[in-house]
Amino acid sequence: MSVWEAPNNISKKPEHASEESKIEKENPERILTAEEVLALLEKLAGEAKFSERRKLEDEQGLYLWEIEIAQEDGGTTEYSYIRKGNYKERGLAGGSALETAIHITYFDNEGMPISGHSVSKLMDGKWIDTP
Repeated sequence: MSVWEAPNNISKKPEHASEESKIEKENPERILTAEEVLALLEKLAGEAKFSERRKLEDEQGLYLWEIEIAQEDGGTTEYSYIRKGNYKERGLAGGSALETAIHITYFDNEGMPISGHSVSKLMDGKWIDTP
């Protein structure tokens, strides 16, 4: 098995600390309104009644919205919308999201997460299902 090494003329780190923000400014992603996110969450929840767990906004708008659906066995299903961005300074667990996405997490009747996965990601302005 061979090990690949980067040539000396290729930097392993960005030359400028602001390179990441420069890329984001060159390729801005449209920020969804709360109404648009609610429509997505309602579609995912279907006929099930849900309650809001957490809804967070910053100067740009909505960046996190979590809803939960109670299950017959006492567990819950959570859908979580997160906008692409860095939220470390806001104290959000995980700190950042590389993509705008909706995730699902299943909790047992004691509130412990038992599984979960990505449901959909916003790519080039379109929601793509992520099985």
